Amino acid sequence: MGYQYVRLANELEQQILSGKYSAGEKLPSLRALHASTGRSISTVYQAYMELENRGVVEVREKSGFYARPLQNAILPLPARGQKQRKPHKVTINALSEMHKRSLNKPEMLPFGAAMATAELLPGKQLAAAVRSVAASYQNSDRLGYGFPSGEPELQKEIGKRSLGWLEDGDEEEIIITQGCMNALDICLRSVAKPGDTILLESPTFLCYLQLIEDLNMQALEVPADPSKGLPIHTLRQVLDEHDIRAALLNSTFHNPLGYEMEESSKRPLVEMFAERGIPIIEDDIYGELFFGKTRPTPLKAFDQEGGVLYCSSFSKSLAPDLRVGWTMPGRFREKVKRLKFNATISSPQLNQLIVAEFLASGTFDRHLRRMRNILKKQASEMAHAVARHFPPDTKISAPKGGLCLWVELPPSVDSLELFRLAEKKNISILPGALCSGMGQYDHCIRLNYAHIWDERKEKGMKTLADLVHSLMEARKGKKTKIGVSSNEIRIGLNTDPDFLKIERICQQLENKKPIAKIRFHQSISGNILKLISSQELHGGFVFGDCEAPQFHIQSLATFHLMIVGPTRMREFLTSADYQDLAALPWIGNPPECPYCQVMEEKFHARGFQPRITVTANEESAILTMIKAGVGLSFMLEEPARKLAAEGTLVIWEKERFAFPLSFVSLRSEQKSEKVRTMVKAIKEIWMR
Repeated sequence: MGYQYVRLANELEQQILSGKYSAGEKLPSLRALHASTGRSISTVYQAYMELENRGVVEVREKSGFYARPLQNAILPLPARGQKQRKPHKVTINALSEMHKRSLNKPEMLPFGAAMATAELLPGKQLAAAVRSVAASYQNSDRLGYGFPSGEPELQKEIGKRSLGWLEDGDEEEIIITQGCMNALDICLRSVAKPGDTILLESPTFLCYLQLIEDLNMQALEVPADPSKGLPIHTLRQVLDEHDIRAALLNSTFHNPLGYEMEESSKRPLVEMFAERGIPIIEDDIYGELFFGKTRPTPLKAFDQEGGVLYCSSFSKSLAPDLRVGWTMPGRFREKVKRLKFNATISSPQLNQLIVAEFLASGTFDRHLRRMRNILKKQASEMAHAVARHFPPDTKISAPKGGLCLWVELPPSVDSLELFRLAEKKNISILPGALCSGMGQYDHCIRLNYAHIWDERKEKGMKTLADLVHSLMEARKGKKTKIGVSSNEIRIGLNTDPDFLKIERICQQLENKKPIAKIRFHQSISGNILKLISSQELHGGFVFGDCEAPQFHIQSLATFHLMIVGPTRMREFLTSADYQDLAALPWIGNPPECPYCQVMEEKFHARGFQPRITVTANEESAILTMIKAGVGLSFMLEEPARKLAAEGTLVIWEKERFAFPLSFVSLRSEQKSEKVRTMVKAIKEIWMR
């Protein structure tokens, strides 16, 4: 610490951290710092080298020294998602529609879509390539369909960029597609079928979930570390416990977390999947947008068995509108070719030739160097804006590339409600609830930093932060409004109060500790768990399995569910099996309903997808629709048998399903006198 260059380095670092020099700003030259500090040129140079080693300064050849974005130190990283559950059916498309409506409104601040602004894209250079290629269309040979797998000129240029992990001369493995999503769609259909389980990182990209839903597959979401991705030991355990048919991974600059999977983990990951014969579909669309010194090595580079189906496109790095993507599908190439041909015959030649011309000119690499520098600075600017304006306990990701920042807000903030409020202020965001099919990340949002930072963006972030603060205040007010006085107990009810013995429980509570009020909240089990998590309820009754570690579970009893249907189906239900039942119309339930767990275990696990024609969450509404002949549903055995005896409905008698009832409260609140009193009273009534 006694060295002069170290003391100077410490002074400069403090200036950078305090904001005197913003991310990407040029620092004083060697001579300028020599003149202002009186230290020698050698000392100043050593100080800058020390700061470069610390990761505070970056040196740009023939340009000078620049303050480096310090994303890792701005705010803590987000928490890792909950432990993975069972494979589940995805129902995300309806929810995603509200997000789509905000993407193409010009008045919106574009924080919602993972897409670069036009200012970052090489419009003039692309226009020159367009004119050059368009001139060649005077030759009528260009007016045909073109090559089904793609234009050789483009395949060759992509092959050049893949040297080191694609064998020289293997350009023919490259199949051109209409963007990356088209490549992912074809590849997923080539390796899996309806009912199969697909492994995903969690949180994940919304469009992966939409694709899995449309293909009638199931998802198994594995929580990813926000800085490293999927741990190998966790993956091994998941593959041993579940029948995984394929994995859809975005290990390089993951959307939405932005991490880069450690290179030391990539080879064992690929080998582990290869040993089990499970294909990996790799989405590497952000691979060129790295903030470090070199492009990360994709999983495909470690593929020795042809089991990695590599997908990418130029939509994020060059021009979304061209819709030029590609895949290298390994041993699945012939099937991918056939699926692509059957769907589109070929991709437009014009767009392919424009990209090929642009790549061959050498302009792409110059464009990428500029784009990477700007994105790195923009990521830092947005992260700093979050730190300045958002609540103190906000957490953010530290992306190493790509376009997205993941923000974890206080648990009381509902990202869907924040989305609706922000949309009214002409601000587009992606709610975290759309990044999982399991109801996770409700208090998270994804933001896009791929736009030039200016005063309007800064004001937009301040407005968004103000909305977050207002939601937190409203939630506090809501809690006060429903009563949070020390003598009130709030309990969630998931079914009929008589069934839950509520009158006797109230008497027991009065005997144990006189209280002014017991407040009940009626909802379905999944919503009750959320209200307990946010401490709006002290506890609640819940049907089905509940494995989340934050909850204390008091098992009360095990009931049984039956499958019931309209009386007109009586003869059919007598002999029906699971496949027959799946073909009939069903009355579905929202994801928060525990009936969905039974549906997954009994139908989806067998590869059957019941035909949901309508969804309802009120028992009275479901019964009305059964009587009207709408379709099948689940019902508790006791009321089902009473209604069957009355001739109101018909029961499928071949199997009944265990359905546990528990009373749930927060594990962290077990020492609270109020919670202890409540749990003890309920236990005494139910255990008699």
